[in-house]
Amino acid sequence: MWWQILMLGMAMGMNNALASVALGAMRMRRRDQLRIALVFGVFEALMPIAGVVIGEQVSRLAGNQARWIGIAVLAAFGIYSLLKREEGEDAHARTEVRGMRVVMLAAALSLDNLTIGFGLGMLRVPLALAAALFGMISLAMAYAGLEVGRWLGTAVNISADKLAGLVLLLTAGLMLWH
Repeated sequence: MWWQILMLGMAMGMNNALASVALGAMRMRRRDQLRIALVFGVFEALMPIAGVVIGEQVSRLAGNQARWIGIAVLAAFGIYSLLKREEGEDAHARTEVRGMRVVMLAAALSLDNLTIGFGLGMLRVPLALAAALFGMISLAMAYAGLEVGRWLGTAVNISADKLAGLVLLLTAGLMLWH
């Protein structure tokens, strides 16, 4: 059973890793990268718990819609980043990613995990332990994605916002396809 939970945690963290590549391309400080990875990890840990608390019907209803809402939010962030006008600043300068932008992105990426909580309740898995494992896996995968994005941001000759927009749209497309 723990093998299944580990694999589920890795599957849940994959979207965070992909979105983190986009954020990492924005050349933020490593302290900010860690903060973002922590926020992503907390959301991945809490959403399945919320799914158990909310209950089967609401979780099922929210789960069906949550996937589409998450995809729409990611696509909107991606399109915004692509279309954002650079206002005389160096396009390759360090970008601040803070506050509600990070929280909204983390929420969008983990909304579909509400339904996972109900499934965990049915399996009689220790929820706190599973949530902690999901959070740690997501934190690690998000931080790895941020580092890949940091490297990509310096290796590719494109503005950080444009690269972030492309990766967010790619992530939304993969979520739509999956």
